Amino acid sequence: MNSQPSKQELLEFQARWMRPAGILAVSGALLFAVALVLQQTGVGDDDAERLTKFHEHATQLVLAQGVLQGIAVIMFCAPLYVLFKAAQGRAEQVRGPLVAFAFIGPVLFALSSMILTLGLNDVSDKFAEQLPAKEQQARAAAQAPNTTPEKQTTTTPKNQGTTTTPQAPPTTTPETPDQAAEDAGEDLADDLIDDSGTVQTGALLRFPAILGLIVGLIYIPLWAMRTGLLTRFWATLGMALGASLILVPFGILGVVIWFAAIGLMLTGTWPGPRPPAWEAGEAIPWQRPGDDIGSPPGAGPSDTLEGSGREVSEPPLPEDRQGEAGADELGETPGQRRKKRKRRRR
Repeated sequence: MNSQPSKQELLEFQARWMRPAGILAVSGALLFAVALVLQQTGVGDDDAERLTKFHEHATQLVLAQGVLQGIAVIMFCAPLYVLFKAAQGRAEQVRGPLVAFAFIGPVLFALSSMILTLGLNDVSDKFAEQLPAKEQQARAAAQAPNTTPEKQTTTTPKNQGTTTTPQAPPTTTPETPDQAAEDAGEDLADDLIDDSGTVQTGALLRFPAILGLIVGLIYIPLWAMRTGLLTRFWATLGMALGASLILVPFGILGVVIWFAAIGLMLTGTWPGPRPPAWEAGEAIPWQRPGDDIGSPPGAGPSDTLEGSGREVSEPPLPEDRQGEAGADELGETPGQRRKKRKRRRR
């Protein structure tokens, strides 16, 4: 069980860290967007084209993919940490050691991006150096005429002997020198990437980084929702985007937008008020659809309830008895009047 801070301590922690964490979240989202814009110069249809563009814009792409993107993702540690500690201060069930997942995923993701970018920078230099020779060899091989006809041996009956006949030429269209050079470039790019230990290390680190982000983006928003710090919509969206990282290649873009929204909430600039649990300093769980919210707090059996206390009205008396009833029943109790009516009906 966790040692719960007092309400005053929890409110002081929030007052100290909420706004800085929100600013870091929004800044990280903006920095990630700038990195994406700068990375457009390295977009290509295949590895050969991407390595060529990487070599031409190496400084810009290393800055964007390795530095800016890594710093942006590390900034997301701050809002995750604040959400975790705020939820932990409101619920003893939150496991303290899992706060590490506020840092594991973002830090490994940033480290993976840096290593992968440095590896691609090295590979692109080698590719640019070796490509002309490979293309020249491929063009020369495509232009060399194939003058050696292939032979095929056929067997005839014994009295006719054995003869050889030329094999029919292949029906496939021969490769042009340009096509051969292009294929050679793609093969060279694939070989250099596969042989690069730095690129392979960066790619291997990306998998545990994604797993760390998934755990953090599921566990922390879940408890933030249970304690009333995030609405069901934003908590569920964060968990769904976290789970999508392992399935959707560009799921990180949705995660970045989610962090930007959370940052605006933490800084108090999001349209509309924050959930009341923040100011209350205690958990205020959200009611599920269809749940009975029960009586208001402090309501008891002695409290005054709204409504009418009238008895069900009795049917009116006939006109000839209204005067008699008004005279005889004046000053009588309701029980006496009911007994008198029963005797009249007999």
